[in-house]
Amino acid sequence: MNQNLYFKTNEFGSGKELASYVYTELQKLNFAPKDPIDSDYMFSIEIEIEGVKLDIYLGKNDEETDIPLWQIWPEQRVSLLKRIFGNADRSTERRVKGDLETIISKIKGVSDVEWGI
Repeated sequence: MNQNLYFKTNEFGSGKELASYVYTELQKLNFAPKDPIDSDYMFSIEIEIEGVKLDIYLGKNDEETDIPLWQIWPEQRVSLLKRIFGNADRSTERRVKGDLETIISKIKGVSDVEWGI
């Protein structure tokens, strides 16, 4: 099960602004991100680290809050057979989760940064 990183901030007016910020921060980490893709309800950014491809999904949560609630999470691309037999190495995904938490924690005025389902 994948967990999402939730956070609150007024820093972004749209999912596109958040995607642009995360894209720039991923470039600084030399993850060579591809341009953000708008999927209407959220954005995704593809990255590759040492031959492992991951998609980072991000956007505004639908929950009504005084300060906008956002969410972001990485999902490592794993073949069906590795998922079935449970022998997928997800260490890269865990690494990216830590990097995303650092990126999000640096946002001006961010609060309530926590992993959840």
